[in-house]
Amino acid sequence: MELRHLRYFVAVAEELNFSRAAGRMYLSQPALSQQVRKLELELGVTLFSRTKKHVELTEAGRILLEGARRVLVLVEQTAREAREVGGAEVRHLKVGFPEYANHTPVADALQTFRRRYPYVELEEHETLTLQETLLQIDKLHRGTLDIGFMLKPEEDDHLEIEHVLNIELVAALPKGHPLAERDEISMKELADERLILFSRNFHPRSYDYVVACCREAGFEPKVVQRKEPQLYSGATTYRMVAAGIGAGIVARPFVSGYRQYDVIFKPLRDPAPALALVAAWRRGHSSSNLQAFLEVVREPGPVEVRASTESGPNGNSATGI
Repeated sequence: MELRHLRYFVAVAEELNFSRAAGRMYLSQPALSQQVRKLELELGVTLFSRTKKHVELTEAGRILLEGARRVLVLVEQTAREAREVGGAEVRHLKVGFPEYANHTPVADALQTFRRRYPYVELEEHETLTLQETLLQIDKLHRGTLDIGFMLKPEEDDHLEIEHVLNIELVAALPKGHPLAERDEISMKELADERLILFSRNFHPRSYDYVVACCREAGFEPKVVQRKEPQLYSGATTYRMVAAGIGAGIVARPFVSGYRQYDVIFKPLRDPAPALALVAAWRRGHSSSNLQAFLEVVREPGPVEVRASTESGPNGNSATGI
């Protein structure tokens, strides 16, 4: 048995689809199937129950998957420790992320990485406002961050950008509002509402995306905004909503943290707005710690907040929207 056989097996076990697993391992499907079959012959057991339309693990396959994952992690950890002792590997990874990412699978990825690579010092740089989040780009350029999670930025030749998840936007309404009893509301039903958004100066791509959703629904939004640039925090937005100043459009991950306000949250439809959260890192930065972290981020897992709506072309946070 070779390590590559275990890697092939784990890929199929996680995808439960030979075509997807083959693409993931950069093999042809027949070649991958042959390698998995060799592993089964060597072990003398059937690892997968296969039909033309369905693949599932057998009981023996489930046992092997649990052990194979431990073996592969141990091999990677041992190799890293050897590189570190030899001076070929740094022992830290600096990750930036906005506060609301704590309510998304990004938090799970951070926890998994800590557990899987305990010898790597994971520096978490949490940002509390949209303005601070945008400064992540400068930190990535200067090398003071290894990777950052942020709203989808403008194109940058110096950064690699990878989509991570979509964040659903919902309406924040005061209790007693005529729409508060609805299960969901359409965007066009906000046509007569004053909307609490942040200044376009802070993140033009995201602001324009929300405005475009309003226009697609057939109306020009009436934005509550002072002359100077401003960024409403989640708490400020909800106080303004509760006071009847306007309706907010906020990110779903922020909802759970502000239940104390007299505010009702409702899904939006027609269109259903969703904003992209991406991972960004310096182009050419390929430390093994960074690659290992990206593998954790890409692993399949609970993704309900990742996209309960279709992907929007832009990214944004709920601090200002």
